[in-house]
Amino acid sequence: MRFKRLNIETYEPGKSSLKRFHQVVKLSANESALGVSSKAKKILSNKNLSFFRYPDGKSNALRRQISKKFKCNEDRIICGAGSDEVIQMLCQLFLNPKDEVILPQYSFLMYRIYAKIVGAKVIFAKENNFKVSIPEIIKNVSKGRI
Repeated sequence: MRFKRLNIETYEPGKSSLKRFHQVVKLSANESALGVSSKAKKILSNKNLSFFRYPDGKSNALRRQISKKFKCNEDRIICGAGSDEVIQMLCQLFLNPKDEVILPQYSFLMYRIYAKIVGAKVIFAKENNFKVSIPEIIKNVSKGRI
């Protein structure tokens, strides 16, 4: 088996590197700027919790509870270890090599990373004042794809 080298930019977690601003919240990191909530700390301090086993990879108990709460089919619920894993699953399920993926130019980095990993062509649509532009997305759709 041969591994292919991918020229994909890496995701850098943590604080923003902007020097001229003092209080920057890096929203693209999907990390809490506020830290762990006091409620979560209280639950985590419970000595009876057991973290020595891997969690259920299919999230059956969680999907069952979500299904009950929102009265929907649990087989239609996707759970992942953060949005990155869900984006990865969707790209692997629905994209084929040479498919085209149109993304707003300032979208979350993981969309383009996982699209490129499966061999899709990433096309960037311009934004207007950092807002997604539907006309720009439509303008980038290849002829014969509509």
